[in-house]
Amino acid sequence: MALQTYAAINLSSDSISMKIYEISKTHGIKELAHVRQESSVGAEIFNDKIISYKTMSRICQTLKDFRAMMAEFDVSDYNACITDSVREAINRLILMDQIKIQTDFKFKSLSNSEQRFQQYKAIFLKEPFVNDLIIDETLVVDLGAGTVQFSYFKEGRLCFTQNLKLGFYRIRELMLTMQAEIFNFEDIVDEYMDKDLTEFYRIFLEDKQIKNIIVTGQKVPAMRQRLSDSIRDFDGHLSRKAFGKLHISELSKPDETKISIPAYILLKKIAKLTKCSDIYLSAVDFCDSIVAEYAEKKIKLSYNHDFSKDIIYAARNTAERYHTNMAHIDNVTSLATDIFDAIKKFHGLGKRERLLLQLSAILHSCGAFINLAKTRENSYKIVTSTEIIGISHQERIMVANIILYNKEFFPPYSEIGDEMTRDEYITVVKLCAILKLANVLDKSNSQKINKVTMSVKDNILQINAKTLADITLEKGMFHRKADVFEEAFGIRPVLRKRR
Repeated sequence: MALQTYAAINLSSDSISMKIYEISKTHGIKELAHVRQESSVGAEIFNDKIISYKTMSRICQTLKDFRAMMAEFDVSDYNACITDSVREAINRLILMDQIKIQTDFKFKSLSNSEQRFQQYKAIFLKEPFVNDLIIDETLVVDLGAGTVQFSYFKEGRLCFTQNLKLGFYRIRELMLTMQAEIFNFEDIVDEYMDKDLTEFYRIFLEDKQIKNIIVTGQKVPAMRQRLSDSIRDFDGHLSRKAFGKLHISELSKPDETKISIPAYILLKKIAKLTKCSDIYLSAVDFCDSIVAEYAEKKIKLSYNHDFSKDIIYAARNTAERYHTNMAHIDNVTSLATDIFDAIKKFHGLGKRERLLLQLSAILHSCGAFINLAKTRENSYKIVTSTEIIGISHQERIMVANIILYNKEFFPPYSEIGDEMTRDEYITVVKLCAILKLANVLDKSNSQKINKVTMSVKDNILQINAKTLADITLEKGMFHRKADVFEEAFGIRPVLRKRR
């Protein structure tokens, strides 16, 4: 592929940023230019929940300037995103509409899980040391204006992720509301954070042996640059003891101190709680995340890391947290994907839908931990309340509905149309039919059927179960699920036992 010039634009709580890159399959991603304009978006959102029209006008003027710069660099494509606290603005849709009308830029609003996942991708792409670090127990701390994301890696895999409302801008604005009573800003911020951080550590990290902390996010590149200016040959790496001796003035400009203090205190506290050995400040910002996602899709730029496995492994950890029968989960997941692969030409779905099916199978019975009589309903609530990093909020709703309607009949679109589009509804119906069939093949939860061969001929899906066990229960329940499956795909599944 020839060289392509691309622009990534990010509207965050305190600025509008644009980076222009040169992209090619051969040479990867090269940054050509970086511009940033400060804004008061975050202060308005946290104080009033809305963005004023005056601020909207300033944003649009900045974007017009960006448009002119893109023309100078002959940019052929771009992506623009709003992230973190900007999503919380009540009138964000009006903002995006005004931007479209005045500048012809189309912005995408990313969910928290999408935003954080893209950030991780950029880290793996631009920071080659990360793959080596996450072999040991590693905590990735993604500092945002409104929230902070903690993600725990072990043996090269993402085990869990948790989001806390301890973003630097959120806390700064909260503290400013009580400024008259505050005598020591750092002490008050420390006290405010203590409960949530201590509770997070107790629930999720107390039994872990964290060796490394990787810090990324909105303010981190500037912190790293400040240290580079004062420490010769600084490469982003500090020991915990060295980091503990740093003063806020070494990480932040004087006029940004009160914004940086929450991030500074949070990092010191989490480093002290975990007793980590090393801290790594990443130079990656969200524009780098946008271009990394684009390059992966457009030029098939590859990472030295399998992110799909991270999503699945994190879901498995959630299932284990609710004491799910993992032997049953693994068997149903394997059977469901076998069925999915066997009928490819009948369902017309792709890799992404296959992933949603796997997640549905993994999480379909976690609600039994709460109430055995309402497993599906409680599983639905768990999934909708649990952030699954790497999939969007809407995809999580789809997974939850696949699980909720893992019964005889699926409701008509008119009953659940407020939760999804028609196309999403059809996808959910298909994946739900597959999950029902796979689940009934292990109805006894004893894995009597765990090896199957499948073939489709004359609109019959023949499932040959290789087993010596008595599968009378599975065969007796199978025909009821077969009716639902036939309605979804127009092919009739038939179960046969092969010794």
